[in-house]
Amino acid sequence: MCDIDELARKWQQCWPDVSIYLPDRDSEKQQTIGRIFQILVTAYSKPDRHYHTLNHIDHFLTILEQFTLRIQDPIAVYLAVWFHDFIYDSHASDNEIQSAKAAREFLTDIGESSDLIDRVQQLILATQGHQIDANDSDRSIFLDADLAILGADPDRYQTYARSIRCEYNWVSDSAYKAGRIQVLETFLQRDRLYYTDLLFTELESKARHNMKREISILERVEHRG
Repeated sequence: MCDIDELARKWQQCWPDVSIYLPDRDSEKQQTIGRIFQILVTAYSKPDRHYHTLNHIDHFLTILEQFTLRIQDPIAVYLAVWFHDFIYDSHASDNEIQSAKAAREFLTDIGESSDLIDRVQQLILATQGHQIDANDSDRSIFLDADLAILGADPDRYQTYARSIRCEYNWVSDSAYKAGRIQVLETFLQRDRLYYTDLLFTELESKARHNMKREISILERVEHRG
């Protein structure tokens, strides 16, 4: 389980000019920032979430630490991490759109600039298809970090795969297997899963092995059924 206090510290880093620990300065903004953090914690802690949780946010932010000196707009990237799965309903197909809208509303309440809010929305919406832009290095870093779990060690990957299945527990086994295999094969058909050299070197081969193994397991279970 992730450390809520540590996550609060990472949330605070999104506003380096405002301290939520100094109540006499910018108190209204501090209160809004603190309130939204609690809303985020509640959303990511809902009982129907098994992978898209605070642990995912923590892992995402940890991966980004490797890119500290390479990210051009860290505040936008970090905020996009926090909000990218704020809305998550496995029955819906517009989670990214709704999460981007929510980010706009919350960041407007905090008083952030329209340029920053637009950028956060762009990054969140990019998770719909996970397509990179060769001219946007921050987007590549953001999307690669979001998919870092695919290149985790085999045991952690299997935990991730089981968690995704739990989030779709309303789907029949046969329908889930067909859909999941299609998603995995779509990723495997890409020339490369990771577009940053760092994560390509570290995770590419492991991610492909993990996904091929998951497909093999799903196909064996389906065949036995």
